[in-house]
Amino acid sequence: MTIDELVRQTLREWSAEADVPPGDLAGVALRRRRRSRLRTFAVVAGATATVIAAAVAVPALVRGEAPLGNDEPAIAVVAEPDPSRETVADPDSSPPKTLVAAGEVAAYSYYTWKEEKVSADRQVRKLTWSRYDRDKGVYEPTPWAWLDVARGGEAAAFLEEVPAPRVGVLTGRGAEVRWIALERPASAVRWSPDATRLLLTNYSANPDESYIPEDNSQMGMPPSRVGFTIVDLDSGRSDFRAVALDPDSPPNSRNDFRWSDDGALVWENTSTIPVSKKYYDLEGRARPAPSKEAETFQLAGLSPGGTRLAVDSPDRSAVVGIRDLATGKTVPLTPVSGYWIEQAEVWADDERLVVWACEQEGADGCVGGEFRNRLLLVGLNGGEGVPLSGFRKNSQREGESWVPVFTAR
Repeated sequence: MTIDELVRQTLREWSAEADVPPGDLAGVALRRRRRSRLRTFAVVAGATATVIAAAVAVPALVRGEAPLGNDEPAIAVVAEPDPSRETVADPDSSPPKTLVAAGEVAAYSYYTWKEEKVSADRQVRKLTWSRYDRDKGVYEPTPWAWLDVARGGEAAAFLEEVPAPRVGVLTGRGAEVRWIALERPASAVRWSPDATRLLLTNYSANPDESYIPEDNSQMGMPPSRVGFTIVDLDSGRSDFRAVALDPDSPPNSRNDFRWSDDGALVWENTSTIPVSKKYYDLEGRARPAPSKEAETFQLAGLSPGGTRLAVDSPDRSAVVGIRDLATGKTVPLTPVSGYWIEQAEVWADDERLVVWACEQEGADGCVGGEFRNRLLLVGLNGGEGVPLSGFRKNSQREGESWVPVFTAR
């Protein structure tokens, strides 16, 4: 069996399992393959979805012709960046009650999930989003079906349902919701890195619905993704681009588009290696992948300065590796005392990573199993890790898991 066939087989296995959170399915598949080789050394955390916004201020929504799909004036509010870079944590809570942040990033939101039966043979995965309330200093649950928070934690974009015919935008504390009508319904929304645009993934049906066969295995519904929409917040213009699902897309019904690091392109997951993402320009035309950006299954990707890339480890001493882009050399991420590092979640800065890690037990195990893990701040040179959250009981089980969404501070 070739490596491509092995990855595709693993993807099919994951798509049939009920406990895979939506998001980075292709990445999980390859890491799962690696875990089968490195079982005695490290394990891989469950899939999470992350959004990293660049360090820019959120623009005001300005008045124009039908600014946001209605006749009301836009709200001139600018969300100021958070000047703090200190590490703040809630190491005793899972999910966290107070803000989790380090270096350049903060988890201004997170979600939990559960499966709800909608008929005798169908179920739907529903996400419950919580957002950090700066005034109260705690995370508060929201009524929204999908949420993305822009830099600084002030501005937010959200969907009321999945799929939704419109997207709501809040530009700061106390601001009223502005609504943007969509040509096609959407099931995901993400801020651009410069926080001037929104990227929505359009679906004709709920991508989180699945069949419940008699043997209780899970099968996704037929793919219903039809393309993406770019919303320019300055003008209120909304442009839909029809994009067919790539033949190499993972065999699950949700495959959202995400921004490239510079916001010039968007991409979708594929099951190909080593380049696991397919890129498009903002007109929906296929484009070559940016150098290095697509060559990793680790969620952290490129460091803020663009000098390092979080990748899979080159040997059996670790799961995560760090590639120096100037030299091309890749070294395993140095272990930290008492933990196995399972996944690189996001760069805090050029010298530190936020990772998922399980508590080491003996030479080759984790206390409570591989899916009991917590967020940990680690340096590239090892040493002691800084716990940022409490332990998830089981990162693959509803009611026992939560998924942070990190954004630039």
